[in-house]
Amino acid sequence: MHTTQINPTTASRLISGLQQIPDNWALTPVTDNKRPYRQDWQQETALTRQTLIQELQSDKAKGYGIRTGEVSGGILAIDVDGHAAEARLQNLSDGGLPDTVIFSSGKAGRRQLLYLVTEDYWHVVKTVKLKTGVKGDDGKEQLLEFRWNGLQSVLPPSVHPETGSYHWVRSPQDIEVANCPNWVIELMLNQQQSVPVPQPCLLPVLTTVSTRPPLSIFLGREDRDLVEHGTGDGGRNSAAQKLSLNLIATARRLQELGIDYDGDPRALYDQFCYHCTPPLGSDVRGESEGWWKNADTHAKQPSLDDEKLQGCYTAWLNKQKGTHSQNRLTVQKSIVSTDNSLLSVPPLTIERISRQDSQSIVSVVSGILASNLDDVEESFKLDLLCTELGINQKIFDRIVARERVKLDEVLPEDEMRLKSLIEWRNNKIDWDSILPAPLARDLIHDADVLNVDPVVICQPLISAVASLAGTTINLDMQSHKIPSVLWTVTVLESGGGKTRADSLVVAPLRKMQAEAVQRYKDADNDYKRALKQWEKGGGEGDEPEPPALRKYLFEVATIQAVLKRSAENADNGALWARDEIAGLFNSLGQFSKGEDESLQILLKLWDAAALCVDRTSLTDSYFAERTAVSVTGGIQPGVFRKIFKDADDNNGLQARMLFAVPQRRKQRYIEGFCQLSDRLPLLYKWLEQLPEINVKISPQAKAYYKKLVEVIGDQIEQTTHAAIRNWMSKLTTQVLRIALNLHLIECFYSPNSRDITTLQKDTLERAVKLAQYYRSAFHVLQEKVSNSDEISSILLQIYERALQTPDGVSARDIYRPLDSIKSRAKAAGREVSAYTQDLFLKLQSMGYGEIVRKGRSVKFVALNIENVEKPFTTTDNTDNEEKQISKALDSEPTNVSDSHCQSLTVSTDNNVLHVDHLNVNVISSTKDIAEDKSISLLQVEKSGGEISSFVGCQVQVRSLSGNIKYEGELTKYDPANGFIVVATADRECTAHVREAFVIG
Repeated sequence: MHTTQINPTTASRLISGLQQIPDNWALTPVTDNKRPYRQDWQQETALTRQTLIQELQSDKAKGYGIRTGEVSGGILAIDVDGHAAEARLQNLSDGGLPDTVIFSSGKAGRRQLLYLVTEDYWHVVKTVKLKTGVKGDDGKEQLLEFRWNGLQSVLPPSVHPETGSYHWVRSPQDIEVANCPNWVIELMLNQQQSVPVPQPCLLPVLTTVSTRPPLSIFLGREDRDLVEHGTGDGGRNSAAQKLSLNLIATARRLQELGIDYDGDPRALYDQFCYHCTPPLGSDVRGESEGWWKNADTHAKQPSLDDEKLQGCYTAWLNKQKGTHSQNRLTVQKSIVSTDNSLLSVPPLTIERISRQDSQSIVSVVSGILASNLDDVEESFKLDLLCTELGINQKIFDRIVARERVKLDEVLPEDEMRLKSLIEWRNNKIDWDSILPAPLARDLIHDADVLNVDPVVICQPLISAVASLAGTTINLDMQSHKIPSVLWTVTVLESGGGKTRADSLVVAPLRKMQAEAVQRYKDADNDYKRALKQWEKGGGEGDEPEPPALRKYLFEVATIQAVLKRSAENADNGALWARDEIAGLFNSLGQFSKGEDESLQILLKLWDAAALCVDRTSLTDSYFAERTAVSVTGGIQPGVFRKIFKDADDNNGLQARMLFAVPQRRKQRYIEGFCQLSDRLPLLYKWLEQLPEINVKISPQAKAYYKKLVEVIGDQIEQTTHAAIRNWMSKLTTQVLRIALNLHLIECFYSPNSRDITTLQKDTLERAVKLAQYYRSAFHVLQEKVSNSDEISSILLQIYERALQTPDGVSARDIYRPLDSIKSRAKAAGREVSAYTQDLFLKLQSMGYGEIVRKGRSVKFVALNIENVEKPFTTTDNTDNEEKQISKALDSEPTNVSDSHCQSLTVSTDNNVLHVDHLNVNVISSTKDIAEDKSISLLQVEKSGGEISSFVGCQVQVRSLSGNIKYEGELTKYDPANGFIVVATADRECTAHVREAFVIG
């Protein structure tokens, strides 16, 4: 056989090819003959991409295959092994092959198609191989194979022994994997029935009305479902034992109660056996008969008690008479009779009822669910309704599950929480109340020039200031000293402008580093000459000391190099700046003891702790009595969880970071000169020349800080989110570190009005305000990157993902990367795709976007809520009268200044986490709200007034700081939860009464 050989696919090409393959596909490495080589590869946990890359780099792997089946999220591969197999596929499909992902080895007539099997069928379908009777060029029979669990299909661009490599016909980048056609599922189910089982013989259906109720209506829901649908392999025997006992016990009890029924319990049991997969008794003869004989001896108690059996009978009688109660539906039914009475009421499907009827059914179901019944009574009423209507059980269960999601899945407090999280995007920091006026002005100006959020510049700036203060400036708290060390991380997508901002701030440090290197070279030359002279003189006198390189800046460096240089610069600090902070953490593995030990050493650097490193050679050993390494860098949201892998942050790595989540600005062309290019070199030089200073804290600032610590301590105890709890445990220290560096900046800009040796209370207050931003930013970040199954977190992630895709996101785009949404869908009894669409509907009803339908395609398109930027507020939605620090500070002899921080409160885990720092009134409107004629609905509620009497009036909804969010007509009031609905010019909005003021 003639074959054409081409060069094997290189490792780099294979690694590059991974970018086209979805992350949730489980891959296994293969050799150049297409075979997997890892032991127990069918059972092992799905490999990470990093592990797979290591296999490819080892030169053993020549490609990779997708593990079909459940492990890859339900991917089925149809392997067409030649022209005969293709002809059989076309014959089976009869044109029913949806367009999908396709790849080929390049051999004639060979291709593979991938389809997505819904989770409902995962446990019942199995691999099927169909013979064609035609042999190919290799002498082997051409097969048509439907691959499921335990198999793999080699993917492009893996090596193929004959054609060179596989190639994509339609790659996952070109098209989504289509849903598996129904005929394929049926084919895979039918092929499993190894022993033919006679189908229960049904006599022709008669059109006479049955005078006796069918036995099936007296069974519980689970038993009826078993009769209609059977069960899968692995659960057949236990189901047969349970059903046979219930059938016989129910029939006997009905006879004892004098209720005459139609049908035979054994006929229902045979129906169950036939519907099992595979049919019970098809693989082990006599198995089904054994369970029935056993039940005939031991059956005692039916699944329904006497009251429910009588209720079923009464409902059937009412239906026969046509006298329905007020809450029941009138639906056309044809009551028919068969010889075994299995279907005395034929299933009522969606196709057999009008839209009006289906809406009526939904309305009744919703009414039952909204009645707040106990679970037993609710189940009984739903069971009775389903039986009376004759609806297919699966359809009815889907209706119930959907309506339950509508009623219970997203509560009013979840809506308010989501609202505050989304609106947080439009908040901004009031830089004039935090920084000296000249610096605030330059920061805002340069941010406009660079087209970035000002916080993107502030992040590296405060770390740079801290690094120059280094080990020489500390805040003396008597019991301990607070070092000048800050670690800042900016979370922003690629292309957001972080590199431009970093260059502005770090450029003067680079220049200072270049000058230091030149000084070092000159000093080193002098040292070498002096050393030669000393050696020529026979070593008399003191040996010359070698110079040390002053390090201002680390960029690309290992942790070992940073430690070494820090020991040589014990009297100075340094900045470790990485454009992508991921590179810093990736470098940790280069340390000789591995990543874990390196990480522990890195954590000690934040504490500015002494470090002692011993090596075999004394020249390679060093000791640093003091360290002061500040860190700054950026990270993309999608990379966050890959770097900070521990969601609970047990090692405290995230807790040491000050994260900023800036708003990405729309790309535009701007010209201008950055003012900080001139200012920062002067600031850095001034910091460099400062002598060693122990800054004291003033008595007023200390009293203020003491109460701050107490309140934050109380809030830590109330916090259930592990990562936020760990972050808050270091919040008080972070506040002092921020305050120390703000103090130094203030002393530079106001040398005559500031005593550099004393930290004042107003500076501490400004630090608290900046810490407030970091606190809320960290909380929002956790919501965006976490796998929390909190519904508000899931809704936020749907909204954020949709914002990034102008054409909208499909249900599959959402649930594939979010395990939390899958678990909630399962708990709600909904198929994950339908559940995701339920959440789309909820977001649409809340005004955050719209659902776009095109054929069967359903997408959610997010509305970018571009409110006017407002002064920074928190993500909390609770009453700020609770536990405010401002109240605790009322006893202070010194009044709180206007620069005080607003209360920092955040909700998580359905509990309110208050870190209510300081009270502030920041009102941006031209008129003081306290002086207007509006009526507070909160005051109306507290005074016992009727808020509902204001329905139809114009109201304003205001933030806690007094800003007007929106206004419109009050259309609805919910007294149970304290919420109102306001109709604005473009949408309906939900708000709490405490936010609302009647204006006319």
